[in-house]
Amino acid sequence: MNLSTGFRQQLALWALVLGLWCLLVLAFAGHVVITSEVAWTEAVLVSLRDWFPWVVLGPVATWLAVRFPLERHKLAVSIPVHVVACLLAVLVCEWVAPTRPGALGPLPGRPPFRLREGPPPEGAPPFGAGQGPGFEGPPRRPPPLPRPRAFANALLMRARFNLPIYWVIVSFVHALTFYRRSEARERQALELEARLADAKLQALRMQLHPHFLFNTLNAISTLVHKDPKAADEMIANLSELLRATLDTAAQEIPLRQELAFLDRYLEIQQVRLGERLRIEKQIDASTLEAQVPALVLQPLVENALRHGIEPNLGTGVVSIRAARSNNTLQLAVRDNGPGMKSSAKSARGGIGLANTRTRLQELYGQEARLVFNNLAEGGCAVEVEIPYKAT
Repeated sequence: MNLSTGFRQQLALWALVLGLWCLLVLAFAGHVVITSEVAWTEAVLVSLRDWFPWVVLGPVATWLAVRFPLERHKLAVSIPVHVVACLLAVLVCEWVAPTRPGALGPLPGRPPFRLREGPPPEGAPPFGAGQGPGFEGPPRRPPPLPRPRAFANALLMRARFNLPIYWVIVSFVHALTFYRRSEARERQALELEARLADAKLQALRMQLHPHFLFNTLNAISTLVHKDPKAADEMIANLSELLRATLDTAAQEIPLRQELAFLDRYLEIQQVRLGERLRIEKQIDASTLEAQVPALVLQPLVENALRHGIEPNLGTGVVSIRAARSNNTLQLAVRDNGPGMKSSAKSARGGIGLANTRTRLQELYGQEARLVFNNLAEGGCAVEVEIPYKAT
């Protein structure tokens, strides 16, 4: 049976708390062994007795720290609650494991632990020397303190040990709470940023649809009276093209799917331009499963047709290329038209290419590149470089 992630995290947290508690018990037992004449077994038992109340008080202090956080607008209530709680914790600890004045806290029925004493300094008189005749050993213990005063002294001794523990727990809980809040805010900021980027991409993509539809319908309108049969064929192709466009909701699709969409678009343009248009493809087979932005090639081809093919009366050639170079996918659309004059470079492309440039920037940042180049043999090339990601 698989445990939920939240339950596993709770188990891990309590295991960590138990481990820390055991380390504290062993550390204080080691301190008792070093500073007194007592065996490890008994030192561990004494340390367990002193730390046992915090098995219950620890979760209570944690709950209070969560319920009454030390935040600016809650300090008037939180501080009195924690002051009372830490004092009650001292009383509970004294009640569960009472302090015995003059001893290191032996177990019931055991004699007090004797502190380790080093050898007397060299030349020092023996113990009891100079006490005069009749000396019978070390001086007697002072008489016990009155009960209320002894209890008060015991509480003070207990407070020196337990008050810091309470405030350490409260401080740790607050630090963990603030860390989780900071992590949650950072996660929310990243989610909002991702949603904003996705919304921008969706808006840009939706902008392409009416732009493409307008241009295609305009092409159909020119053929309605000249060649009704060709116009009907274009309408059928446009219907299939729009269906494929609307069925694709992802921002990135395999290059194979993008080329299939482009083929439908080219069939429409082939009917419109006839023998004046020739298409050439050089597609590396290793790039067919690479991820590309949806509708990335159609604006490039439309740009080539509009500025490179339509102004010429002769046969125009549009070349579509795809290749891989290490971790980069290179796409290029070339035409054999007149090319671009330096003053017209910024004007060529219109909405389609401006949209494509913005989408590439949103998807890949500085890793994407879209450039125009005039070819030495004539014509223009639009090249796109994006990170290579296979499906």
